[in-house]
Amino acid sequence: FISLLLLHGSAEPRYAPVFDRKLSPREVTVGDSIEMECHMTGSAPIKVTWSKDHKDIRSGGNYKISCVENTAHLTILKADKGDTGKYFCHASNDMGKDSCSTDISVKAVPLKFIKKLENIVLKEAESIGSSAVFECEVSPSTAVTSWMKDGGNLRESPKHKFISDGKDRKLHIIDVQLSDTGEYTCVAKNAGKEISCTAKLIVEGNPASFG
Repeated sequence: FISLLLLHGSAEPRYAPVFDRKLSPREVTVGDSIEMECHMTGSAPIKVTWSKDHKDIRSGGNYKISCVENTAHLTILKADKGDTGKYFCHASNDMGKDSCSTDISVKAVPLKFIKKLENIVLKEAESIGSSAVFECEVSPSTAVTSWMKDGGNLRESPKHKFISDGKDRKLHIIDVQLSDTGEYTCVAKNAGKEISCTAKLIVEGNPASFG
């Protein structure tokens, strides 16, 4: 009995977990990765769990969870707007528990033209049988685009070819004629927002034909 008391008296004191470096708020855009990190003190073993808006998060899929040397990590590999919310890290052992939280905001990628349309000037005599190509770049690449001429919608046809490749958007006008002169507009839509850019196609007639 005496020896047991001595052993108990010489045992190291145990401490409840306490977060000494807490989570920081983050604001990111859709598609970014998010890394959350916090550090705790306390006696091992410490159980660490994560939750979002009071719902448990498990490692796997879009979430990666780890805890190394009392530093807890939660990584969201590819953020979506649904990942916006309040995140909690919980730590507990036989002596007590602690938690810390932060707000994460995920915003849509701003809709913008990285490269806008440029005017095209062609000589009718030189352009017969050839094509004119309007090019622009839009972000994000998931934006839905459409084309217009002089304010009217264009439909894809043997005359007008639409090409969408990543952020690149192209309008091919086949067999350019004088009648193709006009203003061409690319309209981009994403997440309820809409932008556009416009350029002119000028097909100059052969001066000799006016004599």
